[in-house]
Amino acid sequence: MRIIARLCAIAVAITPAYAQSANGLQEQAEAALVAGAPATTLRLAQEMLRAQPDDFVALYLLALAQSDLNDPQSAAASGARAYAAATSQDTRFETARFVAGAHFQAGQYTRSAFWLRRAANHASTEADLQFITEAYANTVRTNPLSVAVTAAIAPTDNINNGSEDGILRLEGIDLTFVLPEDRRALSGIGFSASTDLRYRISETAHQVTTVTATLAGDTYLLSDDAKSLLADSPDPEVRAIDGRHFATVTASMGIERQQNNISPLGPLSLGAAFGTYWEGGERLVDFHDLSLEQTVPLTNTSRLQLRALRRWQDARTPALYDANIYDLTIAYDRLLANRDQLQLSLISQRNAAGPENSFDEYQIGIGYLLAEPVLGAQISTSLNIGFRTFEEFTTTLDGRDDHFYLGSVTAVFEDVSYFGFSPSVTVSGARTHSTAEENTSAAAQILFGVASRF
Repeated sequence: MRIIARLCAIAVAITPAYAQSANGLQEQAEAALVAGAPATTLRLAQEMLRAQPDDFVALYLLALAQSDLNDPQSAAASGARAYAAATSQDTRFETARFVAGAHFQAGQYTRSAFWLRRAANHASTEADLQFITEAYANTVRTNPLSVAVTAAIAPTDNINNGSEDGILRLEGIDLTFVLPEDRRALSGIGFSASTDLRYRISETAHQVTTVTATLAGDTYLLSDDAKSLLADSPDPEVRAIDGRHFATVTASMGIERQQNNISPLGPLSLGAAFGTYWEGGERLVDFHDLSLEQTVPLTNTSRLQLRALRRWQDARTPALYDANIYDLTIAYDRLLANRDQLQLSLISQRNAAGPENSFDEYQIGIGYLLAEPVLGAQISTSLNIGFRTFEEFTTTLDGRDDHFYLGSVTAVFEDVSYFGFSPSVTVSGARTHSTAEENTSAAAQILFGVASRF
């Protein structure tokens, strides 16, 4: 990194920046740096800055000298000042890359990653972008802290998973009721955000131990049609409902340990977590999770993952029952010969949550990611087909059966990028057909978000 930055500094310094005396100092400072005398370069650069405090070349030479004098924090600070003074894409790219390297040397890996993303804004060639991608991956591997932040806006025609026809029929009794307005499909716009923090507290050749924290939330803005529907309700409590009534927040903390020398099949991971869930501003449940995951590498391009989850869910309101949830997932990933990616999954869940709320659920899923862009967009698709069965249910005589479908197509527009993030659009749809007709529903949405390019 030092050699590359030094050569770049010499290259950008060939253009005179100011008066002849300053040029002489610049040449002396460069010569001292090449000769391995960074202390002299530092002194000369400081003298140049006294005459012109915001000179790019002087600031860059100062940062390089500080780096060679094993003072990466000062080098990063001087490099940041040089970046602010830079006037071209090439100099901004080289300076941002240098500052990232200085932060890396100082052990400030999160700051290093930030400056690599900043450098990506000024990458002018594929080689430059490839360098940033590889450096970013190395920084992420080295950094014990991982931060993932997501945000999205999603117009949808059914924010509350409401009934499609708004009718409740009691099986065996010739009675039909109109569902309350808040149980019918309400359209609007959803706003979601999440933060996932992971911190590696221990790592050896045989194990990695990580603590985790997650905070995710969704809130909604009702459409005019939904507001009109609610306003027509005879119930004042229903008329008072707005999008915040359907808002959700989930918070959790946990610890994971991956052990590489226990199972002959591959890495084995054990996790434990606890958390809580709010809806409409009310804390509904607390939960405790215990998970076990076995990864089985099959070939260089494929793997099998087996994951079991046990959740204890404690109700915080009399309207809900405590629940015991058992979840088993089998997932298969493969990189195809054409570099496309294929994902297959089987999911089984048992939810024991008291009379009329307990069910068994089974899903099969398929995902496909195209290696080659289509009209400048990276395309991925997914489809899940599932079946859910309740042994008992209030409005039916012999339980309840649901069939559901969930499909989505995501396009990431990688030709547009800022800080290494590109805009994405996801079009998704869901359809549930239930023998308890009031639970038959459909939803469609368009989600606008961002995705990281590296």
